[in-house]
Amino acid sequence: QLILQQAGPLPITAAFNSIGDSPMYLEVNGSIWTQTPNVMTSISIDIDGQAVGKASIFSNGASTHRAVVPAYIQVKLSQGPHKLTLSAGANTVSDKNDFFTAVIHY
Repeated sequence: QLILQQAGPLPITAAFNSIGDSPMYLEVNGSIWTQTPNVMTSISIDIDGQAVGKASIFSNGASTHRAVVPAYIQVKLSQGPHKLTLSAGANTVSDKNDFFTAVIHY
């Protein structure tokens, strides 16, 4: 189930409906950058206001857009409406040149 597929900048919030309440995986990927060399960068992932994980990549250089390592997070959601929020983690910047995707795998 595709939740979002859009350009940045972060934060991005998307409403979605869970089609069931069985265990599922949330996949998040995208690109980000940093102004500081040699730091960990990340996309913070929240569902319904609760932190569930991060998609991260270490950046040796500054001012270079990098694709994060895709995050696969096991979640258990009730059937019905939910809200996903992606935001920039510490040392992380995003802009209109970054692109983000979030998918639920049932």
